[in-house]
Amino acid sequence: MKLRFRQLQAFHAIIQTGTVVGAAEMLGISQPGVSNLITQLERQTGLKLFERMHGRLTATPEAAIIHRNV
Repeated sequence: MKLRFRQLQAFHAIIQTGTVVGAAEMLGISQPGVSNLITQLERQTGLKLFERMHGRLTATPEAAIIHRNV
């Protein structure tokens, strides 16, 4: 599995901000760009990384483990 640095940046930015909008602003890229990076990361890992509720993203237990180790 080949993860890209930009995917991990988007992942960490969403963990920090809780939203795609916040992550996009933090990284200086578009909202669709962040969404695409996370979709790619989820497909590559085979994991659902975020629960989407009420406009916010919450890390799944799997995402929390990845976040602690990457």
